[in-house]
Amino acid sequence: MSRSLQTRLKHLGPNELSKLEPVGFDSNRMRRSLPPLQTLVAFEAAARLRSFTLAASELNLTQPAISQQVKLLETRLGVALFRRSNNQIVLTEQGEYFSETVGEMLDHLSESVHELRPEGGRTSLTVSLLPSFASTWFATRSGRFTAHNPTIDLIALSTVARTEFGQEGADVAIRWGSGGSSDLYEEKLLEETHLLVASTQIATSLGEAPSLEDLKGVPFVHDTNFSEWRAVIESNGGNPDDFDRGQYFGDASASLTAIVSGHGVGVVRDVVAGHLLKTGQLVRLPFKSVKGPHSYFFLCPKGRIDQPRVQAFLSWLRSEVQYA
Repeated sequence: MSRSLQTRLKHLGPNELSKLEPVGFDSNRMRRSLPPLQTLVAFEAAARLRSFTLAASELNLTQPAISQQVKLLETRLGVALFRRSNNQIVLTEQGEYFSETVGEMLDHLSESVHELRPEGGRTSLTVSLLPSFASTWFATRSGRFTAHNPTIDLIALSTVARTEFGQEGADVAIRWGSGGSSDLYEEKLLEETHLLVASTQIATSLGEAPSLEDLKGVPFVHDTNFSEWRAVIESNGGNPDDFDRGQYFGDASASLTAIVSGHGVGVVRDVVAGHLLKTGQLVRLPFKSVKGPHSYFFLCPKGRIDQPRVQAFLSWLRSEVQYA
C-alpha cells in the first residue's frame, strides 16, 4: 500500500472506513494483512454446511450476500476455495485446508468472548453421547461436574450417529469403539465387561450357587445391539442356543429396565449397569464374565483440546473413571 493511500486512510472516520470493507479494504487489520472477519464467518458456515443457502439461513443473511463475501475472500487470498457447478459447491483442496484453520480460529475467538462476559465467564459445553451411555453412566454422574464447574452449562446430545463436530454443534463426544481416530484428539476412558445379572427377587429364587441349567427355566432378556451374551454362556460351559429365546430389546436402557423389573435374567455391560449394581437393583450372578471387544473414548477436534471448558470436562471425566 502506498504511503499516500495510508495517509488518506488514517484521516478517514469509522463510518467512511466501514464503507470501504465490502470492496476489499480491511481497515482493522491492515498491519496483519488478514481478510475481513465477516468473510471468514461466511466462508466457515458455507464450508461446514456445504451450501451458500444454508449458510445464509444460519447467519440470517441472503444467499447473494454469502456468495459475495466468499468471492471477496477468494479474491483477497488469490485462490479458489470452492468449485461451483450446477448450483452446488464443493471445497477445493485449499478450501478444505483453510476451512479447518478458520473453524478452529472462530472456536478460539468464541471461547474468548465467553470468558470475557461480565456474568463471571459463563459458558456452555455440548457433549455428544450414545443414548445408552447418556442415560446411565453419564446421567448418574453429571451433577458432580456441574457442582465443581458452576459457570459451565452442560448440554448432552444423545445420538447413535457418527459425531460431525462441524455440523451438529457438539464441542466434544464420548463414543464406543476400537479407537484410532487420527484426525481427532482421542483418549480412552473405559473398557467394558459383560456380566450375567438378575433382579434381587430372581437372584434370591435361584439360590447362592445357581447353574446354567437352573437358568433355563427363567426368561432371557437380550440387547439386540450385542452378541457377547453368547460368549458369556460359552465361557461358563453352556450352549447359547439354549438361551436364544426370550425378550429382545434394541435399547440397552429398555433391557436393563426389563431385568430390574424381574422379567428375566440377561447379560449386561458393566459400564451402563454399574449404578444399578451399586444400588442393589441388579445382582451379578456367580458366573464368569467376558471382556467386551471395544472401549469408550473421549473425542474432540485437536484445536479445541486446550480450551478451559474442555480441559475442565476432561479432568472431571478422568476423576470419574478412576473411581468408577
